[in-house]
Amino acid sequence: MNDGYVNMWDNWTKKRSGKPVYDTWLDNYQDILKANKEETILDLGCGTGANALYLSEKGYNVLAVDFSIEALTNVQNNIKNIKTQYLNMLEPFSLPNESFSLIIADLSLQYFSDEKTKEIMQEIKRILKPNGILLARVARVDDYNFGAGSGEMLEKNYYYAYGYAKRFFASSDILNYFGIIGKVEYRKTQMVRDEEEYQKPKNLYEVKVKVLK
Repeated sequence: MNDGYVNMWDNWTKKRSGKPVYDTWLDNYQDILKANKEETILDLGCGTGANALYLSEKGYNVLAVDFSIEALTNVQNNIKNIKTQYLNMLEPFSLPNESFSLIIADLSLQYFSDEKTKEIMQEIKRILKPNGILLARVARVDDYNFGAGSGEMLEKNYYYAYGYAKRFFASSDILNYFGIIGKVEYRKTQMVRDEEEYQKPKNLYEVKVKVLK
């Protein structure tokens, strides 16, 4: 990953450093979370640590991974009893086969080309245990408050603006990409957090995938 891209996300994290703010979307999956109470849950692309904090406060074991050292430092500084690890999703994951029964990927799978997105889905499938589950959120094609249709179009629904590229998912994209992993369930939703950048509703797809092996 080029240095400019890493620096951009490091700077983004610095501006939002401190105890992360989370919403409660994972409340919808209490049965899945409880079934993994004794497992380590992977927070893939953890950012400042919103979901890691949510899970940690409820007593779950979490491994938070990201390519931004600033993000990992913020997680370590603001969340107790948390494990972190550097991971660049543009490269093969430095994680063993079938090592997680539950992976959370919240707003972290929407920044990649078609080719890389498919490779990432294959890596997620590889590290999930049989019958393992991925819970994810990604931006929808109508997420107009947050850049849908704006900037230079690199691929269909994939745009470059403000120094980075971002994918906005149609329902067909959900099935195309997440179907690589396994059985897909999804629904439209919105996200609102008490953070400056999320004052307007963010249009998302919420995705649950059960791996098929």
